[in-house]
Amino acid sequence: MKLGLVFPVAVGLAMVCGAARAGDANDYYPKRAWGSFGGGQMNTSLLVFRDLNRNGVYDMGDRPMSRIAVELKKPDGSTIMRLTNVSGFANFRMSVGQRHLEVVDPGHYAFRVVPPPGYSVTTGNAAQESDYVVSPGSPGDMIALKTTHPVGIAPDLTISGAVAAGARVSLTGPDGVATAATVGPDGRFSAPAAPGEWLVDFSANGVTERRHVTVAGTAPVVLSAFSGKSGPAEAPLPNEHVVGFDDLMTTPGVFEVPVGYGGLDWYNVVAMHQRFTDGPGYINTTMSGEFIAYNSSGHPAEVFSDKPFDFTGAYFGAGWDDAEGETLILKGWRGDEPAYEDQMALSANGLAYFAADYRRITRLEIRTQHYWQAAMDNFAYRTGP
Repeated sequence: MKLGLVFPVAVGLAMVCGAARAGDANDYYPKRAWGSFGGGQMNTSLLVFRDLNRNGVYDMGDRPMSRIAVELKKPDGSTIMRLTNVSGFANFRMSVGQRHLEVVDPGHYAFRVVPPPGYSVTTGNAAQESDYVVSPGSPGDMIALKTTHPVGIAPDLTISGAVAAGARVSLTGPDGVATAATVGPDGRFSAPAAPGEWLVDFSANGVTERRHVTVAGTAPVVLSAFSGKSGPAEAPLPNEHVVGFDDLMTTPGVFEVPVGYGGLDWYNVVAMHQRFTDGPGYINTTMSGEFIAYNSSGHPAEVFSDKPFDFTGAYFGAGWDDAEGETLILKGWRGDEPAYEDQMALSANGLAYFAADYRRITRLEIRTQHYWQAAMDNFAYRTGP
């Protein structure tokens, strides 16, 4: 009986389908009526990029900058602001018919990129202008007579650090000229720096120390604290390494950095594709490849080894804009004895290179004061024979 009930239904469906009129190619592939308003929308956009080589040109190797403010001035004189997305674009929605969007009237519009503190425009085109006209049939029924050009920004290069109050700091640049840095009451100093090799000399209470510092041109450099200890420094270990976390996975996602990666042991360090989350700091801190690391869930992480290693340095930033100004705390240990400790401020707007020069440590602790994620890339270290 159940089979008999199904049969008439199937026949009925076949009869209905057979009565339908077959369509032709014009029904299935309609052409647009170009002379009429469509009522749709499209973006008018401006790209902001990180000018890694600081040459003022958007070329190979440059990277998008997320969370950069772009201001748009309308024909009526009012202004609106949008932040760039993870691809570096500030998008303003344009439509003649949808009056609640940002660009709805023809006329003269002006764009202005507002870099974050400590950044400068390298391309000389922070301000750009264009006229917009009605164009029925285009996606938003309006077009720009001139589109925007990419705007490059780069961090202002500095060498900074902390010393004991009363200490003296001298910096000798690639040109061989030495200048004295101004040390504040809190022991902090910061001086402009050109790309190249620098010598930084510290002196306090009869103790001197010299550091060789490379300013790569991609980020400001933060130095680890002056030790204030007399006697010669330990020689650096011979074998140099840099891990960028790009060889851990081949697809977007999150991956716990395993024990043995790069010949070191890792705890609570996670690597992920820079666009796996919406955190702008992960985009802005990535230096090589597409992947970046961070302390999982914002909790303390460690890098350690049975054999001593030198922690040379790494690029750091805040993963999320809500963590702007978070404090990174780094501690180096030799066995159970603390050997180094430093702090530096983190930003989601861009990265800084921490030049650690921690020698012969067996454990590095990476933590943040308020338990936000610290983004990290190009972790550099040295090992023994």
